[in-house]
Order: sequence, then C-alpha cells, then structure tokens
Amino acid sequence: MIGTLLKDLMRALRQYVGFHARRVFVRGPREGRIGGAAPIFEPRHRFDWLILSQENAQICTGGPSPTILNLLVHEPKFILDVGCSSGDFAAGIKQKFPHAQVWGIEPNKDGAAIAASRIDRVLCSTVEAIDWKKEGVRRGDIDTVLLFDVLEHIYDPWQTLLTLRNLVSDKAQLLVSIPNVRNAFLIQDLISGYWRYRLSGLLDITHIRFFAKNDLYRMFYQTGFRVVGTGSTRCQASAEMFDRHRGGEFPQTIELQSASIKVHSLEDLANLCTLQHTFALQPADYDHLTPAERQWIDAPHPATTAFPA
Repeated sequence: MIGTLLKDLMRALRQYVGFHARRVFVRGPREGRIGGAAPIFEPRHRFDWLILSQENAQICTGGPSPTILNLLVHEPKFILDVGCSSGDFAAGIKQKFPHAQVWGIEPNKDGAAIAASRIDRVLCSTVEAIDWKKEGVRRGDIDTVLLFDVLEHIYDPWQTLLTLRNLVSDKAQLLVSIPNVRNAFLIQDLISGYWRYRLSGLLDITHIRFFAKNDLYRMFYQTGFRVVGTGSTRCQASAEMFDRHRGGEFPQTIELQSASIKVHSLEDLANLCTLQHTFALQPADYDHLTPAERQWIDAPHPATTAFPA
C-alpha cells in the first residue's frame, strides 16, 4: 500500500513540475497563443486598436497647412521638426528656407529612414532620450521647433516642453498644432454614448492626452513659454456650422443630433467649431510676463464639475 501511495505521489509531483515548467519556459507567438496552441478566440473583424501592437505601423504623410508658417516670428536658421514622420513638411520648409538647417526627430524607424534622405539630419529617438552634446548641439543653437500633432501622443508632454525650453535659444519660436477636444462634433458623439477611436483624426487611437484651449495655455506658460500667436483649422462641417451661426446674436442655440448647446459668445462658437488649435510660442521668464499671463501659472486649476467634492 505504501508503494502505491509513493507511486501516486511521484506521478502527481511529475505532473505538477511539468505543468509549471510549461508555464515558465514555453512561449508561443505574440498573437495570443498559449504554449504554442492556436488561440481559442479571434476577433471577427479587424479593429483599429490592432495598430497599437504593431511596430512601425503608422507613417504619417502630408502635414499641416503651410499657412501655419504665417505664425513664425522670425526667419528660422536651425529648425527641429519633432515627430517629422517621413519628412513631408520638413522637406517643404527646407525648400522655403534653403539656408536653414532642418533636423527631424522621429521614433518610427521606417519614417525616419525616409525623412533622412530629404532633410539635413534625422534622429530616430524621442526628444528626452537624445544626448544633444554628443550630437554637437549646444543650448541656444536651435531657434525654431515644430510640434505638429505631437504632444497628444506623448505620455508626459509637459516634460517634453521643459526639455525643449532648456535646449532652445532665448528668442526661439515653437509652432504647435494640437487637436481640440472641445469640438462640437466630438461632443455630439460623446453625448450619443460614443468615444470612437480611429486610425486618424481627433480620436486617433494613439492619442493619450486630450486638451481644450485653456488647458494648452496653462501647460505652455507653466513650462516656460508665452503664447505670441494663435490660429485654428476647421473641417468642412465645422466651417459650415461656424458660418451659419457667426452672424447671429449671442447667446444662441446650436442644435446637434442628440442635444442643444447654448453658445454665449463668438469666441465660444469659434472654439466649438475648431478642429485643431495652432500656436506660436516663445520662451519667457516669469518676471517678464504680464499679470494676466502669470494667472496661467499662479491661479489654481478650476475645479472639475464632473465629480464635485
């Protein structure tokens, strides 16, 4: 009887060891396989979120409207295009300012390889990871930075701006474009019960930060910049909405599919119809700011009304 018990004990021990050895050492392919076996469930259709698990999945082409260059404060000499992708816009600005150095930063290897053939130099990295001294760049060399649809993709855009603040010249200029979360059609979707991520647009699946205009002002001033120029872009639908209501008396009501919004000023209407905010920034020390500008730094952030204390 003791011999039978020992045999059963040894068999159970072998099963236990074998099970945990397979858990630790057997690795299947990334596609959800366990121990080399085919996945039990696979989605019926392709989803936008699949792009998040693909390396070098997105190479953006094109760029902002060339009219954003109207926000330039001075002619650039050393331009850094952060998130230059395949270099479409950077190549265009190189043609416009042929005497300027144009560098790009692009973490996507495929995009960086394309851009490298079109501008002076491309660093395949993030801003924070670059050893600028090793790259031969001194503080103050860079006088122009382009941040087109970049900050919303970064986990800590505040740190990115601080890094740039301590890199650029005192008279540098930053051109920034960023999606507007206070968009009437995005609000319409939210009221209807949807927050629809897509491969591009206001809810690009790779966006991890979302901003309205006041939040952007606060971030810029708190990271050592002042706003010296602004602009906006609209899609066809939002442009039509703006034109339809801009001549009316305020307050007035905008009818959406699932709700009505009472708009109290032309400024509020313009913000609701904005697809993308654009800014020109310059470094500014606190002592050189006006009292109104200092409020973006000193005033407490307005309390949220979503979950009042």
